[in-house]
Amino acid sequence: MENNKIVLAYFALLLAMLVSAGNFLFGNLAVNEVPPVVLAFWRCLIATVCVVPFVLKRQGNPWRYFRGNSLRITVLAIVGVVFTPWLVYLALRSNDLIDLGAGYTSVPLLTILFSALLLGERLQGVQYLGVALALAGALVFAFRGSLSNVVDFNPHLAFLLMIASNTFRGLYLVLLKKWDLHPKPEEGLFVLLIIGTLVLSPAFIAYEASTPTPFDYSWQVWGSILFVGVGMGALYLHLLNFGTNEIGASASSLFSYLVPIFVAAESVAILGAEIHIYQCVGALLIVSGVLVATRLRFKKAPLDHAPH
Repeated sequence: MENNKIVLAYFALLLAMLVSAGNFLFGNLAVNEVPPVVLAFWRCLIATVCVVPFVLKRQGNPWRYFRGNSLRITVLAIVGVVFTPWLVYLALRSNDLIDLGAGYTSVPLLTILFSALLLGERLQGVQYLGVALALAGALVFAFRGSLSNVVDFNPHLAFLLMIASNTFRGLYLVLLKKWDLHPKPEEGLFVLLIIGTLVLSPAFIAYEASTPTPFDYSWQVWGSILFVGVGMGALYLHLLNFGTNEIGASASSLFSYLVPIFVAAESVAILGAEIHIYQCVGALLIVSGVLVATRLRFKKAPLDHAPH
């Protein structure tokens, strides 16, 4: 029975990474027709609806959760529920999904940097090497492996937007730990999604009010909205939580490196994209750097020592 649960955990994590990779493809399809903020709103709204059954079944008390942590919950919602997906969908206006998929792997690295800054965790010496390798890989992608782009300062803006999104994602994860907040679906997560929906709604309403035919999306966009909302807003989280609970956080975190591989396969097979040498070099540097930086354990900084 135990072996069966482990197999199911691996399958759940694999499926979660496929859903995450699909977010790139379907997000790219949707933002070619609707603004990124509109897609972010739909994702948040559908995810909220998906969480409602947990609130009702488990008789959660979202208001009590919010009342006790109102300012911190609001900050978390803006950082993790509003800015993180909005910046992703801004980036996905670009068709360079292979580059953006590689940028996705920077999340663990940015998380440990925020941990060092906000939680007083010190990096071991070799971890600085990992940070440097990952930064070098990011620069390769940021300037598409071209020295002339560096000289002319012509960066890949979509890739930089993806890094910005990952920065907010890493900050969100560290703030959860720093403030000791554990958003359960029936309380905290529901409140975060409600706040995110409310924050995004003015931009959504303004867009729909400015169009001659509101909600007149193509069926491809409606399909993308449904995938993004249900897939990323509900299914992904449950698959990830199940897999992590069964095999542990360290083992499950390795599955995130499958996302850029799946994104690259989708881009080549569906969009006809070509893989370039700079992408291979940049991806190798980023993944190597992240593995070096995250596979080693942190050392707690002494109380009288300023965190790095």
